[in-house]
Order: sequence, then C-alpha cells, then structure tokens
Amino acid sequence: MGFWDTLVENLKPIAGILSRIFIEYPSYATPLWAVVAVPFAAILCFALMRARHIRQVTRYPYRKVFKLLVSPRYLSHPSHRLDLILLAGNCGLFTIFIAKSVVSVAAVHALFHTSLVSTFGAMTPTTLDPRIVGLTWSVALILAYELAYWLDHYLSHKIPFLWEFHKVHHSAEVLSPLTNFRVHPVDSIVFINIVSVVMGMTTAVLTFGFGAGRIKIEMWGIMTVVGIVFAIGAQMQHSHIWLPIRGWLGRVILSPAHHQIHHSVLVEHHDKNFGSVIGLYDWLFGTLVIPPKRRPHLVFGVDTIANPKHDLHEGLLKPFIDAAKHVTPARGQADGKSTAPAVA
Repeated sequence: MGFWDTLVENLKPIAGILSRIFIEYPSYATPLWAVVAVPFAAILCFALMRARHIRQVTRYPYRKVFKLLVSPRYLSHPSHRLDLILLAGNCGLFTIFIAKSVVSVAAVHALFHTSLVSTFGAMTPTTLDPRIVGLTWSVALILAYELAYWLDHYLSHKIPFLWEFHKVHHSAEVLSPLTNFRVHPVDSIVFINIVSVVMGMTTAVLTFGFGAGRIKIEMWGIMTVVGIVFAIGAQMQHSHIWLPIRGWLGRVILSPAHHQIHHSVLVEHHDKNFGSVIGLYDWLFGTLVIPPKRRPHLVFGVDTIANPKHDLHEGLLKPFIDAAKHVTPARGQADGKSTAPAVA
C-alpha cells in the first residue's frame, strides 16, 4: 500500500465525522472550525513569516513573529471585544438558532437527485477508477463551495437588507483570525443556506452522473485534507499580517493580503476580492485586486459608522433595526436617494 492509500485509510474515520457535520448538520461546523482551524492558522502564519525571513523577503526574526501574532495592540483593541462576543455566540446559543433555520446539504441532495432520476432515469454505475471519481468529486466540491461563498458574499454587499447584517463583520477596525467569527447569525443563516443549496445540487449531479443511487455522502481522504486546508485558509484570511500572493498565483489563490484589501475603506477597494481561498471567480467576474508587495496604509471598518462601540447592541440588535428600514418604504426613495451600502 502506497503513502497516499495509507493516508486515505487513516483519514477515513475523520472524514466520516467531518462529512456528517458539514453535510447533515452544517450549522455545527462553526464550533469545529473555532477549535481546530484557529490554532493551525496561527502555526501556518508563523511558518510563512519565517519562510519569508529565510528567503530574505521580509525580516521576521522569532521575536518579531511572536510579537505580531500575539500583539497587545490588536488583542486589546475595542473591536476585538465584539469578535470574542460573537465567537462565543456563534459557538453557543446562536448555533441552536441557526440550526433551526437552515437546510442541509443532504436534504437538497436527496430532493435534486430524485428529480434527476425521475426525469432522466438512473444512470449506469461508472467503472472508472475510484481515485478518479474521488478527485472529480473533490475538484467539483471545491469549485462549488467557492462559487457559493462568492455568490453569498457578493449578494451581502449588493443587497442593502443583507448588507446591514454583513456590515457587522466589516465594522471590525482590526483583523485577526477571530474576526472570521465576527458574523451576525442572520448573515450565517443566509450563507449556510446558499452553500447547502449549491453543494447539495453539485453532489446530486455527481452522484447521478456516476450512476450511483442514493448513497450516504462521505468525503474522500483527499477532500478531508483539502477541507482542513480551506478551514485554515479561511482563518488566515483575517490575519493582520501582510502575507501577499502575487503574479499569476495571486489570480488563483487569495492570500490574507487580498482580504485585507477587501476590508479596506478606500473607494478603489470596495466590492473587491469576494472569494474565500480561490480567486477564480473574482478573476472571472472582474472583482479581483492583486495586493502589492509592500503593505500600503489601510484603514479597516465602515466609514458610515461614526465612533463604533463594538458592543452587543451594535453587533446583534441594531442590524435588525437598520434592515427593517429597507423592508418598509424608505423616506429617501421619494427623493430618488439610493439605499445602497456606502461601504462594501
């Protein structure tokens, strides 16, 4: 048995657990990410910084690395307080609320697969090598997840009602891996439902195309590895450390620097770099901005929020009040005033 086959066999128990959580109980993925991905993201940041130091790209001696990763200036900032509040909520009470409001990948898969079979008939089971089937599933699911992420993110910026909830995330004035959890529960509900629909339809097409019946969806070993990498990459997105990926690779992979540009209040950075880890859709739809080699002066936050308090009212309750204004007739509409978000 080769190295890869051995790795896949050893990962199967983990794959079963992760696939069950993600596919059947997607709302419980957030606590798992918080426990697993944040520490690994910090380790990966440390490794990348040291690699840049060794290659003499940027001076990152050990003392500077530790100071940047555990910077009191960031950890003691008032903005970080709301990160922690929403992290606790998204790993606790919000999870129960979200679980009652989302559809699972498995449910969408079953509905769409049944429709395909009833319309076109069952396909003959494939005789392809299982590794080819696994690789096809992996690539398709990665692209499907990235499409769902990009679509949700784009809509959250472009639809004023959704922006009021997504604005909580953008109100962060400093970034850290914990900012990934600075998400309003309504924002999470919309995101998980979009991901579930896109992923469920994708798995249904794959299952139908390869001629399998209604099977229990399990992640392949390769998908487990890729899934963990994506989870870590998502945490690194909000690193306050400037780690740019440039050139042709910067059009494919989104680095923490890409996402810092996304959070910038500069007008030229609005509505840019919507993707999670892969830049393909930003490239295709013209929303990609490649970060420069050296970090420019960037200011984070939402410039329509004066003196943000970063408290529970501002991060949880006020978005409902602001969103309601877009449902009821807006006072400014009669004057032709736009209700689109001022900062995206």
